[in-house]
Amino acid sequence: MIGIKSYGAYLPRYLLPRELIAKAWDFPVVPGTKAIANFDEDSLTMAIEAGLDCLIGIDPKSIDGLYFATTTQVYTEKESASFIASVLDMREDIITTDFTDSTKSGTTALTRAVDTIKANKDIKRILVIASDTREPEPSTFWEYGFADGAAALLVAEEDVLPLEIIDYYSISANTTGPWKRANKDKFIRTFEVKMDARFYTKSITKVMSELLKRNNLNPEDIGAAAYYYNNPRMHGRIAKMMKFPQGVAQNGLFFQIGDLGTPMPFMLLLAALKRPKPDAKVILAGYGDGADAILMQVKDKKLLRDLTKTHMGLTGFQKSMKSVKNYNVFINNKKYLEKDRYTRKSSAVTLWRDAPSILRMYGLKCKKCGAVQYPIMYRSCYICRADDQFDQIKLGSKGTIFTYTLDHLVGGSYYDVPTPRCVLDIDGGGRVLLDMTEMENPEENVKIGMRVELTFRKQHEGAEFCNYYWKCCPERGRK
Repeated sequence: MIGIKSYGAYLPRYLLPRELIAKAWDFPVVPGTKAIANFDEDSLTMAIEAGLDCLIGIDPKSIDGLYFATTTQVYTEKESASFIASVLDMREDIITTDFTDSTKSGTTALTRAVDTIKANKDIKRILVIASDTREPEPSTFWEYGFADGAAALLVAEEDVLPLEIIDYYSISANTTGPWKRANKDKFIRTFEVKMDARFYTKSITKVMSELLKRNNLNPEDIGAAAYYYNNPRMHGRIAKMMKFPQGVAQNGLFFQIGDLGTPMPFMLLLAALKRPKPDAKVILAGYGDGADAILMQVKDKKLLRDLTKTHMGLTGFQKSMKSVKNYNVFINNKKYLEKDRYTRKSSAVTLWRDAPSILRMYGLKCKKCGAVQYPIMYRSCYICRADDQFDQIKLGSKGTIFTYTLDHLVGGSYYDVPTPRCVLDIDGGGRVLLDMTEMENPEENVKIGMRVELTFRKQHEGAEFCNYYWKCCPERGRK
């Protein structure tokens, strides 16, 4: 059986109320909120967080491949999937590839994962991650929709799985929009929104209808339909055209967190799996210059419920989100305001040599006294002074603030300060120095003994290269 073994999600901490957008540009008010990435987040950091959530309780060394889907890739000539796999501490002998340039990249990657497992007897598990940090053009209606987030699905071939993948069907369509030219356009463009809606309606209904026909199913046989949409009215129209029973089509996310782009169908699937019905059939569909539709069936309701208990998922992250009070936070996080930003230095050799410490967060454990130290650069134990008596160990993902300072000059600038620089005692051993992110009023709220969790973030672009490292943030509920 091939199906979904596990799932994970990530949503940024902050929500932007749409009424703030309306006030900023004197637009008609649209209800709801949308998820916005912090200034030190991008599609890579969010993908890693979703991957971590998906792999809770699963050895990353047991994964045979990683497919990464996005329309907002950080690099155009550097594979993101291999970078993500490295941070997630996967093996070297795995397959990795990026799926880009279409909002259906996530569902396309999922179908290719199924094909890969079917075709290669040595590949049993592939992690598929979809992530986007979409940039809407200011003072346009795109601002109401485009949002940020990530979701992950672990595809596996095993005898017992929560969700089986039964079949899929895909179509290709050369539409006239939306589009964004490489090296020419910063923001998405389109000729005519009405035509976009027409192409969307035709593709998404055709692909789901054909999938039903191929499997001798009627609309009333479907327990949940998670299909991409960026307009709530169009979503309801599709449900009526498909003749799905009431409550089958998963809705509501647009008003809660916005249009996430590539991860949107995955997030809708996670929403559908919160209250699964035994043996229910589920359709997952992605759209973008064509469409993919994937038919699944609930095989083990208890396993699905266990995932809900142990993983943050969509619901867990939603509970820990908070609304910003100022539209300028959104503008600054997206770096729409031109500023003279300080450029730090960077060393490619250091990044390569120290990857186990910098990316995968490995430390050293003394074989004689058991002391844990970080980073991996010492020959002598700082407790018992034994030489060359170390084992490499992976540090924990949570800790307690041992001490801290508030830095008012970070990276040569006074933006987003003061920044807490925290010395953490990591659960399970080890002491590390990390910057804190997502902390309002640090002068009042940061305390010694405070519990925090580690989060992978963008640091700077020294040497015109994206540099990443770990930070800490207030606990959001990670298991």
